[in-house]
Amino acid sequence: MVKKMKDDPFSLKIRELKKQAREKIKDELLKEYEKCKSQGKYPWEGVWISPHDIEKVQKILKKRDKMVFAEVITFFFFFGIITYVLYKLLKVFILP
Repeated sequence: MVKKMKDDPFSLKIRELKKQAREKIKDELLKEYEKCKSQGKYPWEGVWISPHDIEKVQKILKKRDKMVFAEVITFFFFFGIITYVLYKLLKVFILP
């Protein structure tokens, strides 16, 4: 269903105010962006961080990635052992 745009003065005023608010917010964000860029900071997940902080974050993320990899390998190792034990139990007690 297509919405019809109302052309009454009240709706036109609301649209004009929304447009002005968007432009004001856009201008403020651009000013903040330019100010932080001139300071050598970069946006990351909603905050401005320096290159030194970026290196710290990268080291933490590398460590986290290694831990996740080790957890996945450990999971598959234990899953394999449990599968093997259950197979042996099945072979001994159920299958003659």
